[in-house]
Amino acid sequence: MTGMWFLLALIALVGACALLYFDRSRRDQTGRVRQIWAKAQGYKYTDTEPQLPGQYHRAVMAKQEYLNAIDVVRGERRGESFVLFDLEDTATIVAVKREVGSDVDIDLRLKSTPPPKDSDLELLGAMGPRVVFSTDLEIARRVCDQRMVAFTESVPPHVNMLWSEGAWTLGSMPIGSSGREWDSAIETVARLSGILHVLPPVSGRGDFDQAHHDPSRPHPREGGRGRPVVAQQVGGRRPTGRPPVRPGDSRG
Repeated sequence: MTGMWFLLALIALVGACALLYFDRSRRDQTGRVRQIWAKAQGYKYTDTEPQLPGQYHRAVMAKQEYLNAIDVVRGERRGESFVLFDLEDTATIVAVKREVGSDVDIDLRLKSTPPPKDSDLELLGAMGPRVVFSTDLEIARRVCDQRMVAFTESVPPHVNMLWSEGAWTLGSMPIGSSGREWDSAIETVARLSGILHVLPPVSGRGDFDQAHHDPSRPHPREGGRGRPVVAQQVGGRRPTGRPPVRPGDSRG
């Protein structure tokens, strides 16, 4: 009987060693593929940056500071710096940095995804296939106009979560994604980062800053008039299609 248990333990040990070997081989292969991809794109590749995950604290990155950032790629897209890395075997993260940070954070996640656990994020409503949360609903309503609606409907399916925190706009996708998916994820997060340039900077939270306002989008009017309406409210209601109130119109 003792010999049988010893044999079973030995078999389990051999199996565990084999799994570790194959996992390491897969990780090494992924690292080589990403390194080749980064070099072809003119980006900088680093094996690991242990301190990197500690810079982010929302969505997928919540309470993940103890995990390492592996196969890190740094570069520039749409004039803004980005970093792409694997949060060990949890997720692949793309983070794009804006020149000016904001106190207002926004979270856009699929309707099938559980809501964020952050107590300061409040539900704004549904927009296309995603649900929007924000730390400031009034400002989020201004940002979530038709341009944001079009963006949410164009997000590729492998980009699971999108959110902002401070000067960073981030997105996540599953481990094992391809170079083509990395490219599209970086482009997607960079596009969202461009839209979020209209968020008020840290030094001027009350209103949109004139120096950083996107000229292709209307300025918010005083008293909340002219605010874009969220495309669809939670619960499946259809968009109202209600046009912005014009000056002198008696409707509120």
